[in-house]
Amino acid sequence: MALAALAMMSGISAAPALMPISPEQLLCDANTIFVGRAIEASSARRRQDAQDANGVDLTIIVRRVIGRKELSGAPTPILAPGDNIRAYARASVSPYPAVGRFDEKAGLAFVGPYDSLVPETDLMQAYTAEDFIYAAHLAPGVRSFVRTWPLAQEEWVRKTMASYAKMGQPCSSPL
Repeated sequence: MALAALAMMSGISAAPALMPISPEQLLCDANTIFVGRAIEASSARRRQDAQDANGVDLTIIVRRVIGRKELSGAPTPILAPGDNIRAYARASVSPYPAVGRFDEKAGLAFVGPYDSLVPETDLMQAYTAEDFIYAAHLAPGVRSFVRTWPLAQEEWVRKTMASYAKMGQPCSSPL
């Protein structure tokens, strides 16, 4: 009680709590959700504007589109199977192997000390080894940031899109 009174008198107040972003919000933030495979991957470390040491520049071939939505402003590019898009993804590193292969921010996860660099060959192989579900905010002529999920989560992706539609919330519509 005395601590609260002291804080009030000094003008100190509690900082607003930051709410974690859910996987559903990360998915529904995108305007296009598709299955694809990275056919080219290179470390973004060499780029001047690289935001993350474990960032990866990708060229992804679209296998199939799961959903899309139109946003206000510029029209959303329409993807079709066989199209290639340029994208950027971020991997995370954690010392805890229990993290699994994907992190809570919908990116690939690697085991190692926090803030460590994933060897470039491991980073490239992880993204080009298989198909993934990608959620992207596509815009004409721009490298898109993509979130990444395993193909095994396609049912969850479809249920999430349907659930958001029932609630009247913006999310991609299934195709």
